[in-house]
Amino acid sequence: MLLATAACSKEGQAGEVSTTDQGNDDSAVGDVSDVKFGLILPTEGLGDKNFCDMGYEGLLMAQKDFGIEFTYAEPKSVSDYEAAFRMYAQSGEYELILGLGSGQSDAMTTVASEFPDQKFGIVDSQVDMSNVSCYSTKWPEQTFLCGVLAGLGTLDDRFEKANEENVVGAILGADYPSLRSGVVGFEAGVKYVNPECEVLSAVVGDFNDPAKGKEVALSMYKRGADFIQHIAGATGLGLFSAAKEADRYAIGVGKSQSYIEPDYIIATSVGNVHLMIYNEIKTTLDGTWEPGVHNWGIKEDAVGFSNEDSNIAIPDDVLAVIEEIKGKVSGGEIVPPSTEEELEEWLLQHQYSR
Repeated sequence: MLLATAACSKEGQAGEVSTTDQGNDDSAVGDVSDVKFGLILPTEGLGDKNFCDMGYEGLLMAQKDFGIEFTYAEPKSVSDYEAAFRMYAQSGEYELILGLGSGQSDAMTTVASEFPDQKFGIVDSQVDMSNVSCYSTKWPEQTFLCGVLAGLGTLDDRFEKANEENVVGAILGADYPSLRSGVVGFEAGVKYVNPECEVLSAVVGDFNDPAKGKEVALSMYKRGADFIQHIAGATGLGLFSAAKEADRYAIGVGKSQSYIEPDYIIATSVGNVHLMIYNEIKTTLDGTWEPGVHNWGIKEDAVGFSNEDSNIAIPDDVLAVIEEIKGKVSGGEIVPPSTEEELEEWLLQHQYSR
Protein backbone atom coordinates (compact mmCIF):
# COMPACT_ATOMS: atom_id res chain seq x y z
CA MET A 1 0.00 0.00 0.00
CA LEU A 2 1.31 3.43 -0.89
CA LEU A 3 0.35 6.68 0.81
CA ALA A 4 0.94 10.17 -0.49
CA THR A 5 0.25 13.41 1.36
CA ALA A 6 0.03 17.13 0.66
CA ALA A 7 -1.69 16.49 -2.67
CA CYS A 8 1.25 14.56 -4.07
CA SER A 9 0.35 11.07 -5.24
CA LYS A 10 2.43 8.03 -6.03
CA GLU A 11 1.46 5.31 -8.42
CA GLY A 12 0.42 2.05 -6.76
CA GLN A 13 1.58 -1.27 -8.12
CA ALA A 14 -0.67 -4.22 -8.89
CA GLY A 15 -2.68 -5.21 -5.85
CA GLU A 16 -2.00 -1.91 -4.13
CA VAL A 17 -4.06 1.16 -3.36
CA SER A 18 -2.69 4.63 -4.01
CA THR A 19 -4.15 7.35 -1.77
CA THR A 20 -3.82 11.10 -1.78
CA ASP A 21 -4.58 13.60 0.99
CA GLN A 22 -5.92 17.04 0.08
CA GLY A 23 -5.75 19.82 2.68
CA ASN A 24 -8.57 22.21 3.37
CA ASP A 25 -9.18 25.51 1.59
CA ASP A 26 -8.62 28.41 3.99
CA SER A 27 -10.91 30.64 1.92
CA ALA A 28 -14.02 28.67 2.91
CA VAL A 29 -16.41 29.91 5.57
CA GLY A 30 -16.60 28.08 8.90
CA ASP A 31 -14.27 25.73 10.74
CA VAL A 32 -14.54 22.10 9.71
CA SER A 33 -10.88 21.33 10.20
CA ASP A 34 -11.72 18.20 12.18
CA VAL A 35 -14.06 16.82 9.50
CA LYS A 36 -12.49 14.61 6.86
CA PHE A 37 -13.98 12.80 3.89
CA GLY A 38 -12.65 9.92 1.82
CA LEU A 39 -13.45 8.81 -1.74
CA ILE A 40 -12.62 5.45 -3.30
CA LEU A 41 -12.39 5.98 -7.06
CA PRO A 42 -13.17 3.29 -9.65
CA THR A 43 -10.22 1.62 -11.32
CA GLU A 44 -10.23 4.06 -14.25
CA GLY A 45 -8.77 6.65 -11.87
CA LEU A 46 -8.35 10.36 -12.40
CA GLY A 47 -7.93 11.48 -15.98
CA ASP A 48 -10.79 9.39 -17.38
CA LYS A 49 -12.51 12.61 -18.53
CA ASN A 50 -15.68 11.21 -17.05
CA PHE A 51 -16.90 9.50 -13.88
CA CYS A 52 -13.76 9.67 -11.74
CA ASP A 53 -12.95 13.23 -12.72
CA MET A 54 -16.51 14.27 -11.85
CA GLY A 55 -16.31 12.62 -8.44
CA TYR A 56 -13.10 14.49 -7.74
CA GLU A 57 -14.71 17.71 -8.95
CA GLY A 58 -17.41 17.24 -6.31
CA LEU A 59 -14.74 16.99 -3.62
CA LEU A 60 -13.10 20.18 -4.83
CA MET A 61 -16.44 22.01 -4.87
CA ALA A 62 -17.09 20.96 -1.28
CA GLN A 63 -13.58 21.94 -0.26
CA LYS A 64 -14.03 25.39 -1.77
CA ASP A 65 -17.43 25.96 -0.15
CA PHE A 66 -16.91 24.30 3.21
CA GLY A 67 -13.16 24.04 3.77
CA ILE A 68 -13.16 20.27 4.18
CA GLU A 69 -10.17 17.97 4.10
CA PHE A 70 -10.37 14.89 1.92
CA THR A 71 -8.44 11.87 0.79
CA TYR A 72 -9.02 9.84 -2.34
CA ALA A 73 -7.80 6.37 -3.24
CA GLU A 74 -7.16 4.91 -6.69
CA PRO A 75 -7.38 1.10 -6.51
CA LYS A 76 -5.68 -0.67 -9.37
CA SER A 77 -8.18 -3.51 -9.67
CA VAL A 78 -11.74 -4.30 -8.64
CA SER A 79 -10.39 -6.82 -6.13
CA ASP A 80 -8.74 -3.92 -4.26
CA TYR A 81 -11.99 -2.07 -3.53
CA GLU A 82 -12.75 -3.93 -0.31
CA ALA A 83 -9.26 -3.33 1.06
CA ALA A 84 -9.52 0.37 0.25
CA PHE A 85 -12.85 0.80 2.03
CA ARG A 86 -11.61 -1.21 5.01
CA MET A 87 -8.41 0.83 5.23
CA TYR A 88 -10.41 4.05 5.46
CA ALA A 89 -12.95 2.61 7.91
CA GLN A 90 -10.30 1.18 10.22
CA SER A 91 -8.54 4.53 10.47
CA GLY A 92 -11.51 6.13 12.21
CA GLU A 93 -10.59 9.45 10.59
CA TYR A 94 -13.50 9.90 8.22
CA GLU A 95 -16.90 11.43 8.85
CA LEU A 96 -18.08 9.90 5.57
CA ILE A 97 -16.48 7.38 3.21
CA LEU A 98 -17.65 7.66 -0.39
CA GLY A 99 -17.69 5.26 -3.33
CA LEU A 100 -18.51 5.56 -7.02
CA GLY A 101 -20.36 3.11 -9.21
CA SER A 102 -22.06 -0.28 -9.20
CA GLY A 103 -18.73 -2.07 -9.27
CA GLN A 104 -18.06 -1.00 -5.69
CA SER A 105 -21.40 -2.00 -4.14
CA ASP A 106 -20.34 -5.47 -2.98
CA ALA A 107 -17.15 -4.18 -1.38
CA MET A 108 -18.99 -1.37 0.38
CA THR A 109 -21.69 -3.74 1.62
CA THR A 110 -19.07 -6.02 3.17
CA VAL A 111 -17.12 -3.25 4.87
CA ALA A 112 -20.16 -1.22 5.95
CA SER A 113 -21.49 -4.30 7.76
CA GLU A 114 -18.20 -4.55 9.68
CA PHE A 115 -18.30 -0.88 10.71
CA PRO A 116 -21.97 -0.10 11.50
CA ASP A 117 -21.13 3.21 13.19
CA GLN A 118 -19.23 4.54 10.16
CA LYS A 119 -21.19 6.54 7.60
CA PHE A 120 -20.77 5.54 3.96
CA GLY A 121 -22.12 7.06 0.77
CA ILE A 122 -22.15 5.68 -2.76
CA VAL A 123 -23.07 7.37 -6.03
CA ASP A 124 -24.62 5.56 -8.99
CA SER A 125 -25.31 2.38 -7.05
CA GLN A 126 -27.59 1.09 -4.32
CA VAL A 127 -26.57 -0.47 -1.00
CA ASP A 128 -29.47 -1.17 1.36
CA MET A 129 -27.92 -0.61 4.78
CA SER A 130 -28.68 1.67 7.73
CA ASN A 131 -25.28 3.39 7.54
CA VAL A 132 -25.15 3.92 3.75
CA SER A 133 -26.59 6.78 1.71
CA CYS A 134 -27.02 6.11 -2.01
CA TYR A 135 -27.40 8.76 -4.69
CA SER A 136 -28.33 7.31 -8.05
CA THR A 137 -29.03 8.94 -11.36
CA LYS A 138 -32.20 7.85 -13.07
CA TRP A 139 -30.32 6.20 -15.91
CA PRO A 140 -33.33 5.81 -18.21
CA GLU A 141 -33.92 9.56 -17.98
CA GLN A 142 -30.23 10.33 -18.39
CA THR A 143 -30.00 8.69 -21.81
CA PHE A 144 -33.58 9.16 -23.03
CA LEU A 145 -33.12 12.60 -24.58
CA CYS A 146 -29.97 11.63 -26.46
CA GLY A 147 -31.95 8.64 -27.70
CA VAL A 148 -34.50 11.11 -29.04
CA LEU A 149 -31.68 12.99 -30.78
CA ALA A 150 -30.32 9.80 -32.35
CA GLY A 151 -33.77 8.62 -33.41
CA LEU A 152 -34.52 11.91 -35.13
CA GLY A 153 -31.05 12.48 -36.51
CA THR A 154 -30.46 9.12 -38.15
CA LEU A 155 -33.16 9.82 -40.78
CA ASP A 156 -32.55 13.55 -41.14
CA ASP A 157 -30.34 14.51 -44.09
CA ARG A 158 -29.39 17.74 -42.35
CA PHE A 159 -27.10 15.58 -40.19
CA GLU A 160 -24.22 15.21 -42.61
CA LYS A 161 -22.67 12.14 -41.00
CA ALA A 162 -25.94 10.19 -40.86
CA ASN A 163 -26.74 7.45 -43.38
CA GLU A 164 -29.94 5.85 -44.65
CA GLU A 165 -29.72 2.62 -42.65
CA ASN A 166 -31.88 3.73 -39.69
CA VAL A 167 -29.52 2.05 -37.21
CA VAL A 168 -27.98 3.44 -34.02
CA GLY A 169 -26.01 1.82 -31.20
CA ALA A 170 -25.09 1.77 -27.53
CA ILE A 171 -21.95 0.48 -25.81
CA LEU A 172 -21.76 -0.65 -22.17
CA GLY A 173 -18.61 -1.02 -20.10
CA ALA A 174 -20.24 -3.76 -17.98
CA ASP A 175 -23.70 -5.24 -17.81
CA TYR A 176 -24.76 -3.88 -14.43
CA PRO A 177 -28.56 -3.53 -14.09
CA SER A 178 -28.36 0.23 -13.53
CA LEU A 179 -26.25 0.75 -16.64
CA ARG A 180 -28.38 -1.63 -18.68
CA SER A 181 -31.35 0.57 -17.76
CA GLY A 182 -29.45 3.40 -19.43
CA VAL A 183 -29.35 1.43 -22.67
CA VAL A 184 -33.08 0.76 -22.29
CA GLY A 185 -33.70 4.47 -21.76
CA PHE A 186 -31.66 5.31 -24.84
CA GLU A 187 -33.56 2.78 -26.96
CA ALA A 188 -36.87 4.08 -25.60
CA GLY A 189 -35.92 7.61 -26.65
CA VAL A 190 -34.89 6.43 -30.09
CA LYS A 191 -38.04 4.42 -30.74
CA TYR A 192 -40.35 6.98 -29.15
CA VAL A 193 -39.65 9.22 -32.14
CA ASN A 194 -38.54 6.58 -34.67
CA PRO A 195 -40.27 3.22 -34.01
CA GLU A 196 -38.62 1.39 -36.91
CA CYS A 197 -35.05 2.22 -35.91
CA GLU A 198 -32.75 -0.69 -35.03
CA VAL A 199 -30.72 -0.23 -31.84
CA LEU A 200 -27.52 -2.27 -31.58
CA SER A 201 -25.93 -2.84 -28.18
CA ALA A 202 -22.73 -4.43 -26.93
CA VAL A 203 -20.94 -5.00 -23.61
CA VAL A 204 -17.17 -4.48 -23.66
CA GLY A 205 -16.54 -5.93 -20.21
CA ASP A 206 -14.15 -3.18 -19.15
CA PHE A 207 -14.41 0.49 -18.24
CA ASN A 208 -10.77 1.21 -19.03
CA ASP A 209 -10.05 -0.28 -22.46
CA PRO A 210 -10.31 2.39 -25.19
CA ALA A 211 -8.82 0.03 -27.78
CA LYS A 212 -11.61 -2.49 -27.26
CA GLY A 213 -14.16 0.32 -27.20
CA LYS A 214 -12.91 1.50 -30.57
CA GLU A 215 -13.07 -2.01 -32.00
CA VAL A 216 -16.67 -2.49 -30.87
CA ALA A 217 -17.70 0.96 -32.12
CA LEU A 218 -16.14 0.45 -35.55
CA SER A 219 -18.02 -2.83 -35.84
CA MET A 220 -21.30 -1.04 -35.09
CA TYR A 221 -20.56 1.71 -37.58
CA LYS A 222 -19.85 -0.94 -40.23
CA ARG A 223 -23.22 -2.52 -39.44
CA GLY A 224 -24.92 0.75 -40.29
CA ALA A 225 -25.03 2.69 -37.03
CA ASP A 226 -24.48 6.42 -37.42
CA PHE A 227 -25.08 7.52 -33.80
CA ILE A 228 -23.55 5.56 -30.90
CA GLN A 229 -24.10 6.26 -27.20
CA HIS A 230 -21.56 4.95 -24.71
CA ILE A 231 -21.92 4.12 -21.03
CA ALA A 232 -18.41 2.79 -20.67
CA GLY A 233 -16.14 5.12 -18.72
CA ALA A 234 -12.69 5.51 -20.23
CA THR A 235 -13.51 2.74 -22.72
CA GLY A 236 -15.77 5.32 -24.34
CA LEU A 237 -12.71 7.26 -25.44
CA GLY A 238 -12.30 4.52 -28.04
CA LEU A 239 -15.76 5.30 -29.38
CA PHE A 240 -14.71 8.88 -30.01
CA SER A 241 -11.67 7.71 -31.95
CA ALA A 242 -13.86 5.34 -33.97
CA ALA A 243 -16.37 8.10 -34.74
CA LYS A 244 -13.58 10.22 -36.16
CA GLU A 245 -12.24 7.34 -38.23
CA ALA A 246 -15.67 6.32 -39.54
CA ASP A 247 -16.92 9.91 -39.90
CA ARG A 248 -20.01 9.20 -37.81
CA TYR A 249 -21.56 10.58 -34.61
CA ALA A 250 -20.73 9.68 -31.02
CA ILE A 251 -22.65 10.52 -27.84
CA GLY A 252 -20.84 10.95 -24.55
CA VAL A 253 -21.98 10.24 -21.00
CA GLY A 254 -21.53 11.79 -17.58
CA LYS A 255 -19.52 14.97 -17.86
CA SER A 256 -20.08 16.91 -21.09
CA GLN A 257 -17.59 15.26 -23.46
CA SER A 258 -17.96 17.05 -26.80
CA TYR A 259 -14.77 19.03 -26.21
CA ILE A 260 -12.77 15.81 -26.69
CA GLU A 261 -13.76 15.48 -30.38
CA PRO A 262 -16.07 18.45 -31.04
CA ASP A 263 -16.57 17.60 -34.72
CA TYR A 264 -17.82 14.07 -33.93
CA ILE A 265 -19.31 14.07 -30.42
CA ILE A 266 -22.71 15.58 -31.05
CA ALA A 267 -24.00 15.52 -27.47
CA THR A 268 -23.66 14.00 -24.01
CA SER A 269 -26.13 12.17 -21.79
CA VAL A 270 -25.16 14.24 -18.79
CA GLY A 271 -25.14 12.86 -15.26
CA ASN A 272 -24.03 15.35 -12.64
CA VAL A 273 -22.08 12.99 -10.40
CA HIS A 274 -20.14 15.89 -8.90
CA LEU A 275 -23.36 17.38 -7.51
CA MET A 276 -24.21 14.09 -5.81
CA ILE A 277 -20.79 13.86 -4.16
CA TYR A 278 -21.15 17.48 -3.12
CA ASN A 279 -24.60 16.85 -1.64
CA GLU A 280 -23.39 13.83 0.32
CA ILE A 281 -20.81 16.09 1.96
CA LYS A 282 -23.15 19.04 2.42
CA THR A 283 -25.82 16.98 4.17
CA THR A 284 -23.20 15.39 6.40
CA LEU A 285 -22.01 18.82 7.50
CA ASP A 286 -25.46 20.36 8.02
CA GLY A 287 -26.88 17.37 9.87
CA THR A 288 -29.44 16.34 7.26
CA TRP A 289 -27.58 13.26 5.98
CA GLU A 290 -29.84 10.23 5.78
CA PRO A 291 -29.24 6.61 4.73
CA GLY A 292 -31.30 5.11 1.96
CA VAL A 293 -31.67 5.59 -1.78
CA HIS A 294 -32.01 9.04 -3.32
CA ASN A 295 -32.84 8.92 -7.03
CA TRP A 296 -32.17 12.07 -9.05
CA GLY A 297 -33.37 12.69 -12.58
CA ILE A 298 -34.29 15.42 -15.03
CA LYS A 299 -36.60 17.15 -12.55
CA GLU A 300 -33.68 17.59 -10.14
CA ASP A 301 -31.36 18.81 -12.95
CA ALA A 302 -29.15 15.82 -12.19
CA VAL A 303 -29.30 14.29 -15.67
CA GLY A 304 -30.16 15.31 -19.18
CA PHE A 305 -29.00 16.35 -22.63
CA SER A 306 -26.14 18.69 -23.51
CA ASN A 307 -24.39 19.59 -26.75
CA GLU A 308 -22.12 22.10 -25.04
CA ASP A 309 -18.70 22.41 -26.73
CA SER A 310 -19.80 20.50 -29.85
CA ASN A 311 -19.09 22.02 -33.25
CA ILE A 312 -22.06 20.13 -34.70
CA ALA A 313 -25.10 22.31 -35.26
CA ILE A 314 -28.35 20.63 -34.25
CA PRO A 315 -31.34 22.14 -36.12
CA ASP A 316 -33.57 24.34 -34.00
CA ASP A 317 -36.66 22.23 -34.66
CA VAL A 318 -34.88 19.12 -33.38
CA LEU A 319 -33.75 20.97 -30.26
CA ALA A 320 -37.33 22.14 -29.79
CA VAL A 321 -38.60 18.54 -29.84
CA ILE A 322 -35.94 17.51 -27.32
CA GLU A 323 -36.91 20.41 -25.06
CA GLU A 324 -40.60 19.56 -25.37
CA ILE A 325 -39.98 15.94 -24.41
CA LYS A 326 -37.69 17.00 -21.57
CA GLY A 327 -40.58 18.98 -20.12
CA LYS A 328 -42.84 15.94 -20.28
CA VAL A 329 -40.27 13.80 -18.46
CA SER A 330 -39.68 16.46 -15.84
CA GLY A 331 -43.41 16.80 -15.27
CA GLY A 332 -43.97 13.06 -14.96
CA GLU A 333 -46.04 12.72 -18.13
CA ILE A 334 -43.34 10.48 -19.60
CA VAL A 335 -41.58 7.90 -17.41
CA PRO A 336 -38.96 6.05 -19.48
CA PRO A 337 -38.79 2.28 -18.91
CA SER A 338 -35.86 0.73 -17.07
CA THR A 339 -35.90 -2.90 -18.24
CA GLU A 340 -36.15 -4.59 -21.61
CA GLU A 341 -39.37 -6.28 -20.48
CA GLU A 342 -40.91 -2.91 -19.66
CA LEU A 343 -39.66 -1.40 -22.92
CA GLU A 344 -41.82 -3.56 -25.19
CA GLU A 345 -45.03 -2.67 -23.34
CA TRP A 346 -43.98 0.97 -22.96
CA LEU A 347 -43.51 1.39 -26.70
CA LEU A 348 -47.01 0.10 -27.35
CA GLN A 349 -48.34 2.98 -25.29
CA HIS A 350 -45.92 5.77 -26.20
CA GLN A 351 -45.20 7.24 -29.60
CA TYR A 352 -44.30 10.83 -30.32
CA SER A 353 -46.46 12.86 -32.66
CA ARG A 354 -45.80 16.46 -33.59
